[in-house]
Amino acid sequence: MSKLPQYLNESGLPQTEADVIRTLGRPNVKSVRNFCLGPATSNIPQACRRWLERAALEGKAEIILCDSPEESLERASQVYEPGVVPLFWTCAVFVRENRLFFENPDTFMFFVTEHMKLDSMQLAARPERFTQDEQAGIRELVAPSHIRIASHPSPAPLVQGLANNSFECDIIFANSNGHAAEMCSRGVAELCITTESAARQCGLRTIHVFGSPLMVFFGGL
Repeated sequence: MSKLPQYLNESGLPQTEADVIRTLGRPNVKSVRNFCLGPATSNIPQACRRWLERAALEGKAEIILCDSPEESLERASQVYEPGVVPLFWTCAVFVRENRLFFENPDTFMFFVTEHMKLDSMQLAARPERFTQDEQAGIRELVAPSHIRIASHPSPAPLVQGLANNSFECDIIFANSNGHAAEMCSRGVAELCITTESAARQCGLRTIHVFGSPLMVFFGGL
């Protein structure tokens, strides 16, 4: 039994958000180093920036983009610099959030939280893949009968009902919503599930808007 883990005791840590912000704002905290799933157009770094602005910590904060939440946690755990507080950011609907929580009992997974509406989630494609009839929708796809859709695993269920008698769909997994847009722009996939910011940055055309539901994001310690 001695080899079984125990979760860390939270005694001695600030207990409220106001206490957390006050503590991180003290002069002895030189930097709040945030590790986030990138690119910057994905929802997690956007939520992190929003929390930093709300906490008035932008002046002493860094955001380091990673390829996965697991990498964010790993890199944060390697920071031992005096005066530097490392936070790793995740999302309530991240597909492997439960594994992160139960496999890392030596962390405070939900040390800070940020409620934010998702950057408009949408189905997008390169402009040349579709007709210009905005009302025609997906059935006007100018593509092979076998369509590839780039998506992070978490929002992939949004396109479950897309396939019909006209074409088949394959999901190509991306590291993030922003990465899915980049894959689509490079021609790796015909479609992608991404954010409005990422679609705009990659020059993609919006085919369908899923919406902007409220989401919870976490900064772990």
